Amino acid sequence: MLCFDKLKIVTSTKHIKRFDESKFHSDLLDGKIQSYKYKQTMPLVLIMINYDRDELVIEFTSKILMFDFIKLINMDTICECLNSLPYIEFDNDVEFLLGDFEVLKCDVTQDVSYGYDVKRLEQYAKSNLINYDKWKCEKHRSGFALRNVAATPRHKKRIVIYDKGEELKLKKNKAFVDEVDRNYFIEDYFRDKVRFEMNINTKFQIRQFLGIQDNKLTSVLNSDANPILAILNEAIKEPIENTYHISSIKDYYCELTLKDCNYNMGEVEAKIRSLVSKNTSIKRMMEPYRELYQRIQNNKGPAFDLRKLVG
Repeated sequence: MLCFDKLKIVTSTKHIKRFDESKFHSDLLDGKIQSYKYKQTMPLVLIMINYDRDELVIEFTSKILMFDFIKLINMDTICECLNSLPYIEFDNDVEFLLGDFEVLKCDVTQDVSYGYDVKRLEQYAKSNLINYDKWKCEKHRSGFALRNVAATPRHKKRIVIYDKGEELKLKKNKAFVDEVDRNYFIEDYFRDKVRFEMNINTKFQIRQFLGIQDNKLTSVLNSDANPILAILNEAIKEPIENTYHISSIKDYYCELTLKDCNYNMGEVEAKIRSLVSKNTSIKRMMEPYRELYQRIQNNKGPAFDLRKLVG
């Protein structure tokens, strides 16, 4: 079942039964109220009402579920999320309204058991990118972000991989955890877990990555796609099952270069680029170094494949 840490959704204002205007900030134009806005930071809730546009926009995270935020937002928890929104009531039971919501943005999320420092995953990703010009690994929160190089939002792809347990220890999150009943279970739940979070920020990308025809909330929640795995397949090369054995002078020279670069494939590529002409195919030049690096890694133990964590 597809799960999300954050959703931004929109529907018609006709579904508003009532809301507490005293809790909302109102925007005026020529003395007439144009819109209402309510925002809280922890747990994050944003509600925007615009009657001229006939839009009710709601953004929230799984923390609105309090203790059950570990379950994330999905088809089983969405009604509880909407019923937990502060200072607003709908004109019908929310389960009958789900089909009238559209999803504008979402963060697809998986929490997986790993058992090691997330820095190992970061090093693995850096060393096994298919194309170092098209994909980048960057520090982010309690882990790292894997993103493509793209000029427009429609083509941007980004996954954040981090230690959720460590992130919850930050001051702003610790205050939330302290308010949750049975919060001692939360620490146990996130022990040895790593979070994979994919940010999808356009309606087009939601349809593309989730394999759906429309942006209806029900379509999004019922999608059986695995967009995180799809992006990892684009960015990370498959492990080579060969064993590590220096059998040629070419392997020997490649191993010397790997050692000189501390077995960091990013540094190897940078060194190669500095030594060859701009017309040289870097992909072809890098092939023997990548093959030998993978053989070395495989010889240290069973071949590791990052994608298997989410596949």
